[in-house]
Amino acid sequence: MSSLGQHVRTRLESDRLLHHSDAQRRGLVRAVHQTTEPWPLLAFGCAGVHLHLVVKADHRSAGELARRLEISLQLRHDYGSPFLRVHRKELEDQHHLFSSVMYDMRQREHHELAADPFLEATSAPDLLGARLIGAHLIGRAREHLPELRRRDLLNLYGIDTLEPAEHWENPEALLDATLATFTIASMEGNSRDIRQASLCLVQIAGRGLTERKLAQLCNTSTRTIRRLRKQQVPPAHTRAVRTQLDLRQKVRTRMAAEGQHDLR
Repeated sequence: MSSLGQHVRTRLESDRLLHHSDAQRRGLVRAVHQTTEPWPLLAFGCAGVHLHLVVKADHRSAGELARRLEISLQLRHDYGSPFLRVHRKELEDQHHLFSSVMYDMRQREHHELAADPFLEATSAPDLLGARLIGAHLIGRAREHLPELRRRDLLNLYGIDTLEPAEHWENPEALLDATLATFTIASMEGNSRDIRQASLCLVQIAGRGLTERKLAQLCNTSTRTIRRLRKQQVPPAHTRAVRTQLDLRQKVRTRMAAEGQHDLR
């Protein structure tokens, strides 16, 4: 086994898109992180039809990982098409490892098939601290990719800086950033992630929104909002949401300056 791992690529036999909405992208991200738990994932990226992963595993284990991931994706989305035989390539040296990681996160540049301006279907938000589900990738990158710089990640978005935002543009922008940070499609349901996302949104909004508006955003009651206002939220959660807010605001500003539109 190579100590550096494998570069894995999978795609559908029909060449159909693996994601074409925020809900599908977030479902894909959850499938990737949950399926790869037994093996140290370093990076991933999916522009649409190809899903690429860099993982510390041997050739056989990488094949098993891909098999489990394909099953998970089919159960979530029912693509109506089987996956092609997985492609695996052993990482030969540190340069190969680094270039593979960056290639995976630049998939949208290579294919331009899916509207994903915030690169949700990649590990970039995880590595920038703008998403909670993959926060563990930051430590792995420090250990296995010492040459990876924050500047490399910001260049993927075409922005110069990224900091936790002090302000939010409007309630919908705050909700959008919160959903992305917690990798959920909406506030419908009662899962732990949805409860934590609601708590985080309420705490960040503070007194800037009425209880009625917060209840609308969180899909809950004003009574629940009053309870959430009294609870404590982990600082890491609010920092991640504020970082996601800043990311989205700056990407939208860049796109507007370039005459681009968010087609999601």
